[in-house]
Amino acid sequence: MKRLLLIPIFLLAACAPQGEPVDEPEPIVEGDEMVAEMGAVVGEDPGDGAVLFAGDVIEHAEDFVDAPIRVAGTVSEVCLNAGCWLTFQNEAGVAFRVTVPRNDDGYAFTFPQDISGSQVLVAGTLSIEETDVETLRHLAEDRGDSGEAIAAITEPERTLILIATGARIESDLDMGFSR
Repeated sequence: MKRLLLIPIFLLAACAPQGEPVDEPEPIVEGDEMVAEMGAVVGEDPGDGAVLFAGDVIEHAEDFVDAPIRVAGTVSEVCLNAGCWLTFQNEAGVAFRVTVPRNDDGYAFTFPQDISGSQVLVAGTLSIEETDVETLRHLAEDRGDSGEAIAAITEPERTLILIATGARIESDLDMGFSR
């Protein structure tokens, strides 16, 4: 009798719909380095919709604090130790940092370390914080700054930080977005 009950269960399991495979861009491996393929997504896909440009975020930061936003820009720097942050900057050289949140296992995701100069679309939430000297020096080390430059950091600074949920590395310079 038990065998008769198991047959329908096996038939139902065999007929259950299987999930469709998801085509995700694979990173290219060059030697021991991971190089992001253009269009690659790290973290959650930032999706489509309204986009702000990095310069607009810097100029009007208070308007975007604590709101989910999508920002497009050219990466000016990337953490060379872990890929846990990158920066965008405006034409005047004022920068803001995009950081990766941490979870119990470490970073939720990381940015490829070779994307300086690349176009990136990032989704996340903006905050304005005062960054202490110790953190500023740590970030300078991550950038590869000289010991002199690191020692010259003596004052905290007001920092725009976008805590990223994900990003897409774009292949074309204008990314198809218009102002």
